[in-house]
Amino acid sequence: MQRSIVSGRPDESKRWPLHAFSPLVPALVLIPIAVSISYTFDFGLAYQGGVEAWASGHPQRVVTWTGTPFLAVVMGAITRAASLDVSARVFMGVNLLVWAGLLASVWNRLRPNVPSRWWWATLIAAGVFAPVVSTIFWLSFNLMVFVLALGGFILAGRRNRLAGLLIGLSVAMKPILALLLLALLFRRHSRSAGVWAVAVAGGLSFFGLGFLAWRAGDLQLLNPFPYIAAFLSKGGVPTTMACVPENYSPSALLCRLGAPTSSSVTVVVAAGVLVSGWLLIRRLPDSSGPQWELFGAAGLLSPMLGPIGWSNYGVLMAPLFLLLAYQFWAEHAPPLLWISLAVSFLLAELVWDPLESLAQTPVPVVLFTYALGQFAQYFLLLTWIRWRLLRHNRPDRAVLVTSGGTRSEP
Repeated sequence: MQRSIVSGRPDESKRWPLHAFSPLVPALVLIPIAVSISYTFDFGLAYQGGVEAWASGHPQRVVTWTGTPFLAVVMGAITRAASLDVSARVFMGVNLLVWAGLLASVWNRLRPNVPSRWWWATLIAAGVFAPVVSTIFWLSFNLMVFVLALGGFILAGRRNRLAGLLIGLSVAMKPILALLLLALLFRRHSRSAGVWAVAVAGGLSFFGLGFLAWRAGDLQLLNPFPYIAAFLSKGGVPTTMACVPENYSPSALLCRLGAPTSSSVTVVVAAGVLVSGWLLIRRLPDSSGPQWELFGAAGLLSPMLGPIGWSNYGVLMAPLFLLLAYQFWAEHAPPLLWISLAVSFLLAELVWDPLESLAQTPVPVVLFTYALGQFAQYFLLLTWIRWRLLRHNRPDRAVLVTSGGTRSEP
């Protein structure tokens, strides 16, 4: 028997302005800090790659360049339009606007469907989620890529061409959600959107290679395999990215444990991640509505595919954190699972770079937080697996979680 979870609650219409405004507060609080910071961080590194892409067609010559061919087009155009300082300031502002809009859209949609205490607790947790704050202040593209993919995923099955455009643009710009493409293709109701996304991502990538070939005056650059090999080598022994604590990829963890670093190791790890993802989503119902566990799996596992996975990629864990918090509340998860979820969140909260480095936090403390923080993704994965097993073994407590905010009683 179903019932509305808001039945019997007092009318909150009078408190609507407070609830509508509250999701904007985390972004507003960060504005004074953003204005006071003059560093260009990741955007500056990408800008250097754009300069080299426009000058020679070989952004890989920049040691820190790990971007896609399409990102080389974007950054090359930006270098022609504005200086580094101006474009970095604009980019910071766009990041803050995107985050504010994301919080407002998600939590205003949740507000009528959940208890007030749960709403405030999860909003506060999201507002202080360290990977998002790090992404904003590292001036990374992660948040924009995430929001593009999220928008496309919501539209999949209804407006497949637009969904494919958004997801394809996300992957072409930065493939940190590459598994989302496979997940969409894997399921019948989303396959059309997945095909469009692959076509868009492939087309934009080829356009990027064409741009690089034009700038280099060399048609051989249209071959994508040397570019891919150059990216894979960024996580290899000759570079400084292979074993650094800031690199959260499984390949980097194996490197720090003494395993050899090579492209073959990266391929084996990627295969293991793909198998894990398939095992997690294979029993999900193939329905026409958004399957948030599918999106959560793609967000959690995609950064594990390649040789490089920075701590701020943890922004992609946010959907799974929110989904599990909702399911734990709706289905009365046991306390140990709540504790496990809390521990996963606290591990993700340990790293606040670049803010902690700018605050001159002692280096041993920073390294210690990186060393522990990398396990948030694995701890969250284990928590989710344990929850899936528990739900499978107690069908009498099955709960229907819908966008309408209803749940069934045992």
